[in-house]
Amino acid sequence: MINRSTRPQRRETSEARLAFWLMLPAAALLCGVLLFPMLTTLRDSLFLNKLTEPWLRGFVGFQQYAQMAGDPRFLQALRNTLFFGVLTVGGSFLVGIPMALAAHTPSRIRGLARVALLLPWAMPPVISGLIFAWLFNGQYGVFNDLLVRAGLIQEPLRWLSTPGLAVVAMVITIVWKTSSFVALIVLGGLQGIPRELTEAAEVDGATRVQGFFRVLLPLLAPSLAVAFIFRAISAVQVFDIPYTFIQQAPAQGLLETLGVYIYRTSIEFLDFGYGAALSVALFALSLAVTAVYVRFVRDEGTT
Repeated sequence: MINRSTRPQRRETSEARLAFWLMLPAAALLCGVLLFPMLTTLRDSLFLNKLTEPWLRGFVGFQQYAQMAGDPRFLQALRNTLFFGVLTVGGSFLVGIPMALAAHTPSRIRGLARVALLLPWAMPPVISGLIFAWLFNGQYGVFNDLLVRAGLIQEPLRWLSTPGLAVVAMVITIVWKTSSFVALIVLGGLQGIPRELTEAAEVDGATRVQGFFRVLLPLLAPSLAVAFIFRAISAVQVFDIPYTFIQQAPAQGLLETLGVYIYRTSIEFLDFGYGAALSVALFALSLAVTAVYVRFVRDEGTT
């Protein structure tokens, strides 16, 4: 006599096998697209491969990693990456959260806020960099014209020619581009919060500010955590906008990030071995940011 209790177990086993075979092609493709280039880059970082000096090719082990410790340009690019990461990640949250609230709260401007929220996210980063480089132009830029008309400055500022102003201009550009991504994640979190909770807070006498900080913000913690990790990783790996600004600004040392330095080392200087080592260092930095996030989420889940 067949035990009926074994039928659900056999069904679950067959479904698990079917799921495995259905996912196998996608997993193989993913390994080919991601894992193979990573292993190839790691291998290349152990070899000297500079096209301008082809006679020096050979295995050097971790020598190129040790070279980074004494490379002032790498250290400067690392400092720039961390500096821009802190400013742009924080700025994207300061701008993105109010954008999400404006797009979520019923009002006359909600439709306009949603359009304004999608526009920066949909625009390619290179196009954004070119547009803002034109807006910050010292001779015919729109920002200078607005500041002069408002009486805030007497003469046009040379945004891209002055090191400090070039940094400010690039931070503003990156924040404008990335704040919409944060706003989209936060807006999704707001859509999942029952309106009865905010209405109950209003009945209890809470103002909108109190309702946000005491009701909405704690419930938005998972969405904010997801937005933070993605923004932190993209800030570490930023390339498009800094590279576009560097083409327009002479203050290249203050604007060069790790992504730009890797591109220049590999493509412009044709040093593929050292460029691969720099890429591994950038990957390790991104992995460290992810590890901090996972550790934070794990600690929050156990408390």
